[in-house]
Amino acid sequence: MQHVLNSIFVQPLLNILFLIYGLIPFHDFGVAVIILTAIIRFAVWPLTAKQLHGQKKMQALAPDIAKVKKEAAGDKQKESRMLMELYKEKEISPFSACLPALLQFPFLIALYFVFQQSTHNFEHIATQLYTPIQNLSYIQTLIHNPASYNPTLLGFLNMAKPSIALALIAGVTQYIQVKMIAPKKDPNNKDPQAQATQMMNYTFPALTVFIAWSLPAALPLYWTVTNLISIGQQSLIMREEVEQMEELKIVTKKIAAPKKKAQPKAKNKKRG
Repeated sequence: MQHVLNSIFVQPLLNILFLIYGLIPFHDFGVAVIILTAIIRFAVWPLTAKQLHGQKKMQALAPDIAKVKKEAAGDKQKESRMLMELYKEKEISPFSACLPALLQFPFLIALYFVFQQSTHNFEHIATQLYTPIQNLSYIQTLIHNPASYNPTLLGFLNMAKPSIALALIAGVTQYIQVKMIAPKKDPNNKDPQAQATQMMNYTFPALTVFIAWSLPAALPLYWTVTNLISIGQQSLIMREEVEQMEELKIVTKKIAAPKKKAQPKAKNKKRG
């Protein structure tokens, strides 16, 4: 299984990373990580957009779901049946927000191994590179002189060692990204599921910092760039939704506005 994962996901991504690294000016490894991250995020943009739209639809359905749970009064079978009917009526799939995330999961696992491998000594890395990548001028230099391999960002931040600063930045950007799509907190809502969702808004960023704290800095750099791009993508989708709602309001007003009846023109009477 590990060999299959390495052949299909890890090795190709590792080669793309070192293709970028070998071609960009100044051969900055951290910049290569940023470019690879951006390429992946924009490649999965359709999945991300579908996931965000699914989350927004499920949030808009929250009041109806709360009514169903109240009406079911703890009867789980009745609740499930009513929820399925509600989803069918609103033409919403409850898995629309989860499926795109699951499809992206193999890439996330692969990137974890890519950044781990890319921070090893270059003699180990070279064995994973395809021949065209090995033949790049700068990669040839590293093959003949592995000690010159310098996996840093801007020449000073070592991507092979943990970085507390990048771990904290990854956590902060994760919090901003989650907060943007989280439903507004309702103090009157005592639903345990809603309260658990609110708690996850803080748990995920804290977990990101905890994990990134001890990993090679390439990983929190990837998370930070991913979060920043996601924030931009979410802002774009939210703006599009607002514009669509405004257009819908204008059309609705035009349809609902009563049409004014044309006043008959007064006939001029001729004097005899």
